[in-house]
Amino acid sequence: MTSRAITLLTPAAILLSAALLAGCSAPAADGSGTTGESTGTGAEAPAPADGGSDLGLPGQTVGADTDCSFLADDQVAAIWGFDVVDLDISMVIEAGGVGGILYGCDYNQSDDGTGLTVGVDIREYVSPDGPTRYFADALSGAEFDGEGGQLIEPVSGVGEEAGILTKAELVGTPQNLSELLIVRNGNLLIEVSITDIINGVKPEYRDLLVDTYEAVVGG
Repeated sequence: MTSRAITLLTPAAILLSAALLAGCSAPAADGSGTTGESTGTGAEAPAPADGGSDLGLPGQTVGADTDCSFLADDQVAAIWGFDVVDLDISMVIEAGGVGGILYGCDYNQSDDGTGLTVGVDIREYVSPDGPTRYFADALSGAEFDGEGGQLIEPVSGVGEEAGILTKAELVGTPQNLSELLIVRNGNLLIEVSITDIINGVKPEYRDLLVDTYEAVVGG
């Protein structure tokens, strides 16, 4: 088990970070350099340091390691078919922009990066307004724009709003190494990613991303 720098470090999550560059210029409140979301009109206070999830996820404390009990190793094994041999845990930080907290965990098939990695990153706010703005930024920043464009494919029946974020020109190719499911639900924005740097992601992984999200929220 190792600690990792806070969130958006997996290749799949980097896709989302790139898609949000235009609307994510505010620095993190703790000065860590993590990008925040655009504030729109009016700022939103940070989420409580002891957590405040609308979906009853474990409470989190800013400055402490993430409590990864929202997704157990055996749940990952049941969904993805591999035993977790290395768990990377981020420190909980305050998010920039509209406020809130940011935390996550990576579940690794190997300790050298050659196996599958399932990532769960959660942005928690005091109200649904934060996730609503964040998802809107993702949609506006991910419009397909020729080669190298980002693409969000809507996913119905998951949370209040959901989509798969991927590199548009790589869909269905072995070079598509990672994909990200982004879900807005209540005061949460949950990102579930899969990365396979050796074989690339498979079409059936998309259903497994949804299954992983459902496991996180207890669905």
